Amino acid sequence: MDEATASVRTRPAGTKALTSPKRSIAKLGLALGATVVFLFLAELTVRVLGLTPTRWTQPRHVECDDKRNGLDLYPLDADGEFDVDLREPGATDAQAMRGLDVAEYAEHTPLGITFRYSTELCRGDAIGPAQRSRLLVVGDSFAEGQGVREGDTFSAQLARMDDTREVLNCGRRGYDVSDVHDFLTRRLSLAPDVVVYAYTLNDPEQSASFAARQTFLDDWILDRRRMVSGPVHGPSFWEPRLWSALSERLQAAEVAAATTRWYREMVGEPNADGWRRTLDHIGAMDGAVRAQGGRFLVVIQPLLVQLDGDYPFSDVHQVITEALQSRDIEVLDTLSDFRGLDASSLWVHPSDRHPNARAHAILAEAIDDALDESAR
Repeated sequence: MDEATASVRTRPAGTKALTSPKRSIAKLGLALGATVVFLFLAELTVRVLGLTPTRWTQPRHVECDDKRNGLDLYPLDADGEFDVDLREPGATDAQAMRGLDVAEYAEHTPLGITFRYSTELCRGDAIGPAQRSRLLVVGDSFAEGQGVREGDTFSAQLARMDDTREVLNCGRRGYDVSDVHDFLTRRLSLAPDVVVYAYTLNDPEQSASFAARQTFLDDWILDRRRMVSGPVHGPSFWEPRLWSALSERLQAAEVAAATTRWYREMVGEPNADGWRRTLDHIGAMDGAVRAQGGRFLVVIQPLLVQLDGDYPFSDVHQVITEALQSRDIEVLDTLSDFRGLDASSLWVHPSDRHPNARAHAILAEAIDDALDESAR
C-alpha cells in the first residue's frame, strides 16, 4: 500500500475533505472574526485611554454699541489668567452697567478678560496730549491682546520698561493690512514718535481669486474644528471612539496641510496682486510716519505652532523680511525669540492660539531691545 492510499484510509470515518469553496469560506470567517476581535480590543483601548477628540465651547467676544467696552469670554481658565467670572453674584449686572449683555453666555463661557477703549478705539485710558516720547502700536488681535489682561499686553509691558515712553495700544482685532493702514492714517494726529506695526502672517490682502478657493477650517490661530457653539456633550456610549479618534487625526492632517499651503501662497505667486497691495500699504504707512519725523518698525510675530520642532513658516518669515528690507522698511522678525518653546504654553486657551501674557512678555523684550539698539 503506497503512502497516498494510507493517507486516505487513515482519515476518521464519517469525515470528508473540505472542498476548495468551503475552505475559502472558513478562512474568510476566521479573518472576519479576528478583525472583529481586534477592533473590539482597539475600541476598548481607546476608551480606557480617553483618546476621544476634545471639544470646547466657542469663546465669545462681546462689545457695547459704541465699542468702548468689551469682554472676551472662555469656558475654562486653566492658568488663572482671567479676571471675570460671570457665575459670581452680580457679575452679569456689573457687565450690563458697562453696556454688555452677557447673561446668555454665563453658563457655558463664564470666564473672561475686560477690555476698555479710548474714544480713538485704542485699548486703555483716555489719550491726552503727549507728555513723553509716544509709541503707537497698530495691528490686529495679536497686538490688541485678545484674551490677555490689559496690563499684560506687550504694549503695557513696553511702557513699564521705560518710564520716558508712553505706549498706546491701538491694535484692533480682525484687521488686515488695509484696515491697519486706514486706522493709522486717522491716528497720526496723535503725533507718535515711533509706530510699531505688529504684523501677523494672515495680515496680507487677498486677491478675489485667491480668497475664493480657500476651504480650510483652521488658521493656526483659532482651532475651529474643536469648537461647538453651545454646551459640550461627551460622546454617547454607542458612539465608536476609535473611528472618532482616527477621523480626527486624518482631518487634522488634511487641514494642517491646506492651512500651511495657504500661508505660503499668501506671499507668493497665487496671491501676487494681494501681496503687492500689502507691500504698498506698508510702504505708505512707513512714508507717512517718516514724513512726520517719526520711526516706523514692522514686527513680525510667529504663529504659535511647532516652535520646538519643524516650524512650518520659516520661509514665509524670510519672504516678508526680504520684501520689506528691499523697500528700506525697518523690520524685526521675532521668530528666533520663540524658537524651542512649547507653543501650547503660549496660548490663551487650548482652542485659541493667540499669544498669552508669557508670549507678550517675550515680544516686549524683543521690541524693547530693538528700540534700544537703534537709539545707541
